[in-house]
Parts: sequence; C-alpha cells; structure tokens
Amino acid sequence: GEVWMKQLKMLKIVNSILTIDFMVVVISVLLYKIIPGELNGSEEMASLHGLSGMIFFIFVILHIILNFKWIKANFFSKKKG
Repeated sequence: GEVWMKQLKMLKIVNSILTIDFMVVVISVLLYKIIPGELNGSEEMASLHGLSGMIFFIFVILHIILNFKWIKANFFSKKKG
C-alpha cells in the first residue's frame, strides 16, 4: 500500500546516498593514505574521510531499519522442512 511506496521511495534515497557516500569514503582514504600528492596526509582528507565514514554508518543503520522486515523474514524466520 501507501506505506510500502513511501518506504520504497525512502530506501531509494538512502541507497543513493549510501552509494555516493561510500565513494567519498574510498576516494578520501585513497587520497589521504595511498595516492601521492598534495592531499596525501592532509588534514582535509582525514576530516572528509572521518565525516563521510560517520554519515555512511548512519545511513547503513537507516538502510537496515528500512529493510528490517525483509531481513527478519530471510534470516530469522523458522525454516520449514
């Protein structure tokens, strides 16, 4: 029904943010630790990595909440047979 459609729309938004933020987490750590250059070891990349990591964690929690019914049905239900 209507609740499911709102949940699906919210999930699409959360998943899009998760995808973009994950790329920021990866790119920031590459620039901070691995790729030589001006940004290697910079405070800006360390801060960006930390902040994007926290945002990622929050959106993973939201993702789990929005998918909890599916998770419960597939991982915590009693198997028959």
